[in-house]
Amino acid sequence: MTSEMSHVRKPSLAMWLSSFCCGLGQIYCGRVGRGLVMYCVSMMAWLVVAVLALLGNATVVFTGLAALVVALIAFNIWSSLDAKAIARSMAAIDYEPQEYNRPVVYGLMIATSFPYAIGLAFFLRSNVVEAYYLPTACMTPSFLPGDRVLANKVGVETTSFTHGDVVVFRNPQNRKQNFIKRIIGLPGETVEMKEGKVFINDEPLPQEPMPEGDQSPPVKMDGKKARYEQYGPRRYAVVQDEKSDAISLSKQTVPIGSYFVLGDHRSQSLDSRELGPIPHGDIVGQVFLNYWPSGSWKRCGAVR
Repeated sequence: MTSEMSHVRKPSLAMWLSSFCCGLGQIYCGRVGRGLVMYCVSMMAWLVVAVLALLGNATVVFTGLAALVVALIAFNIWSSLDAKAIARSMAAIDYEPQEYNRPVVYGLMIATSFPYAIGLAFFLRSNVVEAYYLPTACMTPSFLPGDRVLANKVGVETTSFTHGDVVVFRNPQNRKQNFIKRIIGLPGETVEMKEGKVFINDEPLPQEPMPEGDQSPPVKMDGKKARYEQYGPRRYAVVQDEKSDAISLSKQTVPIGSYFVLGDHRSQSLDSRELGPIPHGDIVGQVFLNYWPSGSWKRCGAVR
């Protein structure tokens, strides 16, 4: 063993080993118990996220996830610095490498963390949050082609959605495809469109022109006009053009357990006018953040 490995514990190597796998630098320095405790803590901590995702609500999950990420980053940094300090303290010690001080052992410990991280990523994607890409202009001006958004999936099965919520749902015509639209009509409400205006329970949704200063980027071009549409306290932007002004839809009642959805760019959207009301069970998430906006970073932020 002594012929295969140096007796000297290198501080830089100890630090990098613990950076890749918490506690591995300590094991490299012969502190097996200390290293295994750090390794287990780093591996088990993420189970807290799984429990929160299955039992908690969105606020609890995202607060817990943020706190856990910060804690694990701090723990990993401390583990790396601790391993470096231990190695430095052993500079004058003739360390005799043990059976576990082999490259294959280090490699196996690092390798075990990758399936765990990949499994965790899939779990978070399926149950907590998922990123989506908007390829078309169907949600202009709130979203532009090329925008990347995050959707919350926590408790979506029991969430009571309301007017103006932006949701991700499975396309009834192609269930491998997801659409992003805005909820306009709730279960039991009547929805109607006359000359581009939306009527909910026979009451028109108020609209007002969007000031030029609010348009980022400007969407008032080629005959298009951006307007604010409002339902109660919820206000969002829509785009109308000559095609939008000609849209009509006969009155229909939204079935219980379903929602009527529209794109913000009414003439460029495939939505409930063609697809019909969307069952709650087909909604897979609620969009809450535009994290990678197309064009200008000023548009980065929470979805309204």
